[in-house]
Amino acid sequence: MLPIAKYDIYIFDCDGVILDSNQLKIDAMHNALLPLVKNIKHVNLCIDYFRNNFGRSRFHHIDVFVNELLDLKDSEKESIKVDILEGYSSQCKALYLSADLTPNILTFISALRGKKYIASGSEQQELRDVFKERGLDSHFDEIFGSPAKKSDLVASILKSNVQQRAIMFGDAISDLEATRLSNIDFIAYIPFSNVKEKLVTLSKKMALK
Repeated sequence: MLPIAKYDIYIFDCDGVILDSNQLKIDAMHNALLPLVKNIKHVNLCIDYFRNNFGRSRFHHIDVFVNELLDLKDSEKESIKVDILEGYSSQCKALYLSADLTPNILTFISALRGKKYIASGSEQQELRDVFKERGLDSHFDEIFGSPAKKSDLVASILKSNVQQRAIMFGDAISDLEATRLSNIDFIAYIPFSNVKEKLVTLSKKMALK
């Protein structure tokens, strides 16, 4: 791994790295599920999956909820998907506007001389709108989000910056996996991570390879 100042490309996850929004989004998904799922055990299964697989898109999570974790008839699945997505999405912009920045993140980003990108599991246009409204967009060359997979977002950034040295800052397993697939360096930012121990363990293993 190079000294931080020596990279050309800096890629940041959003939730838990730029914004202290992880728990806010977990609460939002819980609120979206409660009116639609009668069995609280099924709600908790969904929330556990959501928490442990943070960084993946909401579309991925809701597909898993409906197809694997909830006891639904086939005829119910599509309408429930739409209802969960609407219930969750309706809360996200408001929570993003109210979420605190992580400590000293803008000072850190401003000190970096290379190109800076967001690669997030959050919905892309929603994220761009919020960053613009909060005046955060000026700190980044581009902001990317779902429905594209995190690994595809990182690969796309690197494709447009050929042969440049890149590093990603993330707090989720999906962030680590994306960097492994693209063979770039990774720093685990863990203060707000939902999977601190697992992320640290896997990051150490990857660093030894």
